[in-house]
Parts: sequence; structure tokens; C-alpha cells
Amino acid sequence: MKDVFEFFAHEDDLPDLDVRGAAERLGEAIRCRTVNPADHSLADHGEFDRLHAHIRASYPHIMAAGTFEVLGCRALLITLPGSEPALRPCLFMSHQDVVPVVEGTEQDWTYPAFSGTIADGYIWGRGALDIKQQVFGCLEAAEYLLAHGRTFARTVYLAFGDDEETLNLGAKAIAETLRDRGVTLEFVLDEGGGKIESGAPYGAPEAALCAVELLEKGYADLELSAQSAGGHSSRPFGGTSLGRLSQAIARIVEAPFPVRLSPVMAGAFKALAPYVTEEPLRTLVRDVDANADAIARYCYGQRTLFPYVTTTIAPTVIRGGSEACNVMPQNMTAVVNFRIDQGGTVQEVFEHARAAVGDLDVSMRFLQANDPSHAARSDGYGYERLTRSMGRYFPGVVFVPSMTPGATDARQYEIVCDTCLRCSPFIGGAEEVERAVHGTNERIAVRAYAQGIRVLAHLMEHTAVRP
Repeated sequence: MKDVFEFFAHEDDLPDLDVRGAAERLGEAIRCRTVNPADHSLADHGEFDRLHAHIRASYPHIMAAGTFEVLGCRALLITLPGSEPALRPCLFMSHQDVVPVVEGTEQDWTYPAFSGTIADGYIWGRGALDIKQQVFGCLEAAEYLLAHGRTFARTVYLAFGDDEETLNLGAKAIAETLRDRGVTLEFVLDEGGGKIESGAPYGAPEAALCAVELLEKGYADLELSAQSAGGHSSRPFGGTSLGRLSQAIARIVEAPFPVRLSPVMAGAFKALAPYVTEEPLRTLVRDVDANADAIARYCYGQRTLFPYVTTTIAPTVIRGGSEACNVMPQNMTAVVNFRIDQGGTVQEVFEHARAAVGDLDVSMRFLQANDPSHAARSDGYGYERLTRSMGRYFPGVVFVPSMTPGATDARQYEIVCDTCLRCSPFIGGAEEVERAVHGTNERIAVRAYAQGIRVLAHLMEHTAVRP
């Protein structure tokens, strides 16, 4: 596939956009170490306060036109009021928090992880791709429009949670506040996609794809526990807790969930059908509904596609083993992570795992679990406007309705919106994005950052600004 920048167009829009200044403001944001562990008492909330002060100082037109609220712990809701209350508001969102740097890898970074260095055509540091560039891109777009005399007919919310990487309480607080105020949103735009990738896994090697994610798979951490008296390893009568726990894990892994083409993924293949040139998919997508089972079986055998057609099972943690090779362990636990496909439920996952474990003396409980999100509408105003704006700046790219195997804050807004879209306009190549998100040398090209700002400004202008 050609270089990602070859898909960029209309880079002369917003001709007076202060690209260097925007990059410097993002760099300053990266220098705020907004890591928020699951135990929020361990967070340095002063770093979030520092980020908030940076926002207040950097975007005077937003501060003059709107209201700035801190909700929950450090979540932000900025309201830019529109003049026409009959128009449902739109909400542009992201999150302020970032993941920490893996201990021992600090020296592997070309530039320090929280330096926000601008060099070699990139902005470097933790949060450059996940996802302070979207926080500040939304701010840059709104500030640009206001500074150029635009007025909003539709109210625009800028909403930035503070704990997306852990508990999602910030986004929950914002969404509940909007619900309590009687707000219903036209659409929500959150992170997601963020890359242009080859259509080859879908049988469309000549196509370049960008996902518009309508759905988040469900999530479940299932803890398994086994107990035994321990003792000397020379007398293992009746087996060990580790043995039973291992059997339970193996049985769960060896009992995969059904394979099927969900409604969202059926929509993806229908959108791609005109571009599919390779068999067997070329024939199968001529009638996606009739061939849904065959398409799903094909996807299940492909590394890239299999998470999209089943509930996945991944043992991730085991605790309590003996420190000595000749001592049997006593109480042990393990965790199996499930990502639940559209149509599945947390209860079905528990019942499936319980049946697989059978008569083994192993107890089970969820540490955390949630069903899949609702699927956003792909036939309405928000989706059409988003893909129109994205298509202007990335012509030749096929925008495909899809799902995310991961999770974002967007699901929290389903209580006030039926069109929660996940599609970042800050576009990179697939390999670079996958390598850098949560990884070493996270960075975003200055050119890509500027292009994402143009997309957001275009989308805001064509959905919220008075004609």
C-alpha cells in the first residue's frame, strides 16, 4: 500500500492555521504526566490541574465563548452554546489520561517519553497517539472557528475524561450530567481507527480502508480460584491447586465460542463488496446475508479478522504459585479475559465457562464485566457528516463500518446518544499506529496532526456553525 501521506488532500484548507503553535501546545500537554491508575488515590492530580491551566491559557476564544466545568475527579466538560435550541448538540470527546511508561524501557525512547519534543517532523511522547492529540485537536479546531468569527447554531460539547485507561468514571460523570440536564446528543465522536490499512485481509488488496467503529466488544475478567493444603511435592495425592487451575484454564480455552458474522461486520463486508477481488470472499460477498456463515468461518482463520467474528478467550494472569520447586502451592488464582462479540452477554460468558470447567473444584467470579456496547447508527446524520469530512481530506480511502475489539469512553454516552462513533481523524499508517500506541517512541507526525485539525474544523463547521 502507498505511503499514508499520499492519501492526504486539501492541506491548503485553513491556510493561516498555526501548525507550529498547535504542535507546541500539544507538546506542552504531553509534558503533563496525566497517568491515572485504577487506584485513583495514587494519581498525581496536580498534573491534571496543570493540563487544565494549559488549556485555559491556550484557547482564549473557547474560554470567552463557553463554560469550563470539572466533573467527577478531573474530567472536563466545555460547553460552546448554540443559538438554536431545537438542534440537538454534538459532542467531540477524547481523554486526558495516558498509560505509564513500562519500567526499565525509559532509555529506549529516542526522546524522553514526557518531553513533548518536536523533532524530525514528529511530536514525540506518551499521549501523542493515545490520545492527547485528539483532546487538543478538538480544542484547536473550535478555537480556529471562533477566532475567525464563526458562531455556533448547534451547541458543541468538548468532553475529556480523566480515566479512560482504567475505570471510565470521568466519562460516566460527564454523560450522567448531560442526562440529568435533559440533553440528547445528535452524535458523539471519539477515538478509534486512526489508521489507513490495506484491504488485503478482506480480499480487497487494491483498497485502502479506514474503520468507523460503531461498536465496542464487551469485556470480562473472569477470576478462577483453586485451593489446596500444599505440602511437600513428593506427596501430591489428589493433585494440586495449580493442577486444577491449569485444567480449568485449558478447558475454557478448548471450548471456543460460536463463530458468526454480526450485524456490524455484515455491514462492513457489504460496504467492501465492490472492492473485493480475491476468492473466496469475492464470490461470498455477492450475497453477504446468504453467505454469512461462510464469511465468518473464513475470517476466523485469519489473524487480522478472527477477533471480529467471535468472543475471544485469553488467559492473562496466574498468581499464588510456590516459590520452591518441591513445595506444592496452596491458594491460587488466575484470570481469563474475554472480549464479547455483538449479541453476546456477560451472563452467557459465565455460563459458557462454568460448563467448560465442569466438575473441577474451581470457583469463579467476575472481577469486572460489561456487555457489548450498542451499535451506533450508520444510516443517519452523524455518520454521513463524519465520512464526508473524512473523505474530503483522505480521498481514495474506503470508510468501513466496523467494531473495536478494545474499549473507549464512548459507551458511557449511550444514555444520551444513539450515534456514538469511534474514528480518529489523526491518521497514521497501520503498522506505525499499532506499534506506537502504548509502546515505546509514541509519536505523531506534525503533518498528520494538522490534517486531523482540518478534519475536525470542517466537521464542526458543517454540523454546528451557522450557515
